[in-house]
Amino acid sequence: MQLLFVCTGNQCRSVMAEYYCRFRLSQFSIDPENTADAITVSSAGTLQYPPHAADPLAIDMLASDGLDATAHRSTPISTEISRAADLILCFERAQISELLGQNPAAVRKTLLFDDFVNACAYLDNQDPIPGDSPEAKLREVMDSMSMIRPFLPTANETVDPHRQSREIFEQVYAEIKHGIDTIFHAISE
Repeated sequence: MQLLFVCTGNQCRSVMAEYYCRFRLSQFSIDPENTADAITVSSAGTLQYPPHAADPLAIDMLASDGLDATAHRSTPISTEISRAADLILCFERAQISELLGQNPAAVRKTLLFDDFVNACAYLDNQDPIPGDSPEAKLREVMDSMSMIRPFLPTANETVDPHRQSREIFEQVYAEIKHGIDTIFHAISE
C-alpha cells in the first residue's frame, strides 16, 4: 500500500506527516518478506515549483523526536503520483480539489487528513477494525467511509504553518502526531 500525504508546498505539514508516519511504521513488526504487508509513505505538494528543502521549523519539529528530514526535497503532485497512491490524505479541502482536478479517478482514495483520523477513531471505538494486517485495516477504513460518514464529526483542515511562529508549528505538529497516533492505534489492534 502506498500512503501519500499532500499539502500545498510539501515543505511543512506533509513532510512532518510523512516522516512521523514512517517512524510509527518502523515500530510495527511487519514481515519484510511479505510484501502484502508493506506500507510505503511519501508526500507531495499542490504547488508546481522546483524542489525545495523542508521548512527549517518542520525539520526542528521532527528532530525533537529524533527524526532527520534534512534531505527532504519537495515534490509537486502529478497525475502519475496520485495514480500510484492507494490512500491520499490532504490537509485542506482546496488541496483535494486541486488533486482531483488533475486526476478525477482519485476521488475514492483521497480524503481530508482529519476525516480519515475521525473514521479510524470511530471504527476503533465500535470494534477492532477487521483485517489481518495494518494495510488491510487501512483499506477497511477507506471502504467504510461512505457508510460511516453520517456518524463522523465535521472534519477540520490543518492550519498551514508556513512562515508562521514556532508556536504554530508546534501546534500543527502535535495535531499531526495525534492524528497519526490515532490511526496507528486503530490499525494495530
